[in-house]
Amino acid sequence: MPIIETTSDKYTILLVSEPSMTINALISCLEKEIESSVALVEKQEIGDKLATSSGLVLIDLSAFEGDAVNYVKQSLAPFSEQHVFALFNAHDLSAKELASWPFIKGVFKKEDDLEHLCHGIEKMLSGEYWLPRQKLAELIHYYQQNNNNAIDYSEICLTNREQQILRKLVTGASNSEIADSLFVSEHTVKSHLYNIFKKINVKNRVQAVFWAKNNLSVIGLDYQG
Repeated sequence: MPIIETTSDKYTILLVSEPSMTINALISCLEKEIESSVALVEKQEIGDKLATSSGLVLIDLSAFEGDAVNYVKQSLAPFSEQHVFALFNAHDLSAKELASWPFIKGVFKKEDDLEHLCHGIEKMLSGEYWLPRQKLAELIHYYQQNNNNAIDYSEICLTNREQQILRKLVTGASNSEIADSLFVSEHTVKSHLYNIFKKINVKNRVQAVFWAKNNLSVIGLDYQG
């Protein structure tokens, strides 16, 4: 999970799309509303542009189809721990489609307005997901139906603090809520989550919740869910 400092009012937004008058207008509006730099990234520039910074990346699904979508997905995957990613201009994606983007933290539909988009961006940069509860439930169900990974529980050693945070994650608590309840900073929570995800070999928050519900009791812990 990317750990992005947002103590400054300035951060970088990268919009993966194709040049158009509509995209140029959106970039201007976003820069005005969030008072930050927004840069267009064409698909052939992904490697160069994403390697030199960290921030939030919006993937404009309306700009790509077929093989181009797979190309974009494969090009973005190596940067999953460096940036926060969200799908933009998305249709009503199925759980299988969402699961094929394991590094995604948010989804914005075509009909979402600018205010909704800006609010979601702020939430994701603070460590939260921007997905409807129904989509989260569908993803967890999908992972339950497709979980065939063998787990070596002897190799998993979660600290007491990591166990606390993982239990709270299962309840649906946001990073800020976890931080408040444990009297630590949000950055500390993000760091612990990053370590947890590495230890239990998951890519995102939804997978971590699914893992906890199915495995905490197996390694001698109660997820209290």
